[in-house]
Amino acid sequence: MDGRVDVSLGNFRIGRLHVDPALVRGEGGCLSPALLVPASLHIDPREETQTIAVTELEADLVLPAHGEVALGAVIGVPARVSSLNLQGGIWVSIPGSPVEHRVEFRFPISIEQTRLLQEHAERLGDEEIPLGLRLRIGAAWVRQSGNAPRPGPANHPLPAATGMASELWPLWEGRIEPLEAHLRREDWATQVLPGLGADQVRLIAVRLPAASGALGAEAADAIDAARQKYDAGDYRGAIQACRDLRDAVREHLDASSATVAERVAERLAMPTDSPEIVLLDNLWKTLSDLSSAGHHRQGSGLGVAEARACVLLAATAVEYLTSLIGRG
Repeated sequence: MDGRVDVSLGNFRIGRLHVDPALVRGEGGCLSPALLVPASLHIDPREETQTIAVTELEADLVLPAHGEVALGAVIGVPARVSSLNLQGGIWVSIPGSPVEHRVEFRFPISIEQTRLLQEHAERLGDEEIPLGLRLRIGAAWVRQSGNAPRPGPANHPLPAATGMASELWPLWEGRIEPLEAHLRREDWATQVLPGLGADQVRLIAVRLPAASGALGAEAADAIDAARQKYDAGDYRGAIQACRDLRDAVREHLDASSATVAERVAERLAMPTDSPEIVLLDNLWKTLSDLSSAGHHRQGSGLGVAEARACVLLAATAVEYLTSLIGRG
């Protein structure tokens, strides 16, 4: 059944875990995105001498592949919830009636993994969005409980006022099957994506040049330097690194007496007025104008917006240039 799985010890069911897809939500925004998956743990009634405790639950967040949670990719780090450090005490069965405990799995995810979640949803068109949990459980038999630690002498150093204590015998055969929940598109759009910052930021992947690629090691080092300086808040330095990138590309393509676009046209035996070469030329001229500013005194006033534009333009121009050269 969607969103519900049995919790077992060996061949015996001890309860059920239920995830309501309508309660799944995002939080943290684009700076600290996380996916929150609330769940309900229902523990079946048992006789007092057979009291079972669920001590912890651990889950992997999975993007199901081909309809199978077991085949999907894991997103983020495992989420773990424990009843051993909760003020309300451990999650135990009681005689006569089931017990429900609310738990919440929190999966911190990176910005790149946020993009993977969006792509996962987009591939499905208008269908509901499946999310899977691969689950592990810790359980124990509660041999006895009381207000003073037992067994022990009457003058035990911990007084009864310390509070309830339980003697637990860990059980090895805890088992819980993978769970799959299907989120409605409207919940995905209103509860998940905004919480992950997707209403503020859109991620676009750009393939950067490799040191062994068509533009050489110096170009790869320059684009890495531009990114690192931007991340460090050195915006003028980031723009200057984009200028270094231009110089490295020009030298690698022997474009001292011609433009980069002209050299690429020669290499590919393409006319200089072809749409591809004209686009490359326009991109490179814009990059040249923007990155030259950082080299001059007036460049000291350049801020985050100008640096961001320059670094993104440099990465885009280099990706397009690399793709063109690759055609030859």
